[in-house]
Amino acid sequence: MAKKVIEYSYEELLDRAYSRIPKKAIGKETFEIPRAEVLLVGGKTIIRNFTSIADILNRDPKLLMRYFVKELAVPGTIDESGALILQGRFSSTIINTLINRFVKTYVICPTCGSRFTVLEKIGKVFKLKCLACGAETTLKAF
Repeated sequence: MAKKVIEYSYEELLDRAYSRIPKKAIGKETFEIPRAEVLLVGGKTIIRNFTSIADILNRDPKLLMRYFVKELAVPGTIDESGALILQGRFSSTIINTLINRFVKTYVICPTCGSRFTVLEKIGKVFKLKCLACGAETTLKAF
């Protein structure tokens, strides 16, 4: 008994192969950078939701405070309620711009754009490790 040979065109075989590949999730997770709740009291600036911002960014509040203190060149402390108190008056625009800059530099992976990263200090530099793609990026410390 002879076997019947079926001939397929290249396009038919290609369509058949593509139909068997599992579909990837098309929607990409959107990460919304948190907005700071800023109060100006006398000569001080208070960021009321500071520790919640640090939690969303998955960073230590003391590290984020150090970034603000260095960038603004003013002393700052974190009170018992989790608010950051900075000496000097700074608008919410300035504070939110600093948060955006911190996120783009020290949170978002430059290789794949994931927010799931870990920041380690090694000597005098930071190493940003991406948990999604495994990339490691060396960044300047502050």
